[in-house]
Amino acid sequence: MKIIFIWILLSFFNCSESNKGKSVSNQNITPSVNTNLQMTKFDIAKYEANIKKDPSYEGYAKDKDTYVKQYHVIKDGYVEETYTKSLVQNYVEEVITHSRIRDIYTFDNAGVLLSVKHYFGNNLEIGKWEYYQNGAVVKTENKDENYAFDLNKVLKYGKDKKVDFTKNGEISRSQSKKYNAYVWELNWNTGKMAGDGESYLFKKAILNGNTGAELSVTEYTLNPLAR
Repeated sequence: MKIIFIWILLSFFNCSESNKGKSVSNQNITPSVNTNLQMTKFDIAKYEANIKKDPSYEGYAKDKDTYVKQYHVIKDGYVEETYTKSLVQNYVEEVITHSRIRDIYTFDNAGVLLSVKHYFGNNLEIGKWEYYQNGAVVKTENKDENYAFDLNKVLKYGKDKKVDFTKNGEISRSQSKKYNAYVWELNWNTGKMAGDGESYLFKKAILNGNTGAELSVTEYTLNPLAR
């Protein structure tokens, strides 16, 4: 847990350097399935050939902006030292872009598509999630419901504040009892040093998920080296 926490802090602090002398991206994020990359069948034979060639195989670069991570999940109660097809429960492909979008395709042990899920950043659930049976969609979940002020508008808000959330910072959202509304929570490093000369000045903004109105904007300091 300490390692994960430190990694998150460092992702915040990288914003300090990225905000200096760089323009914020104008790219829009569309949280939906990229039909050019959508998979309906996992190529098990090709995956096994790649693992046989290189046991540490984890995926491939589709292009300069997209990496496809591939792995498998074994059945509960088993331990796998090397790839064993009979132990596989699911195959998974994660399509990861430089704009921090992850499309996760989960397949059964025969390589048949079971679900497609979408994330932004570390774990923000976005877009329409689809669940399949026999090649047909049997269930959908709209993760953007209740957020008329959508992710693209949040990214535009970040641009206006000179932070590119496709590169740095953290975005989350939830139903807030305090504000009696669905809200976005944004955290980013302003790149400015605090008065102690060691900490950085961060900002946290709470936005109304329907209108985008600022419900709260606060500042706080953080020192990644402090224990």
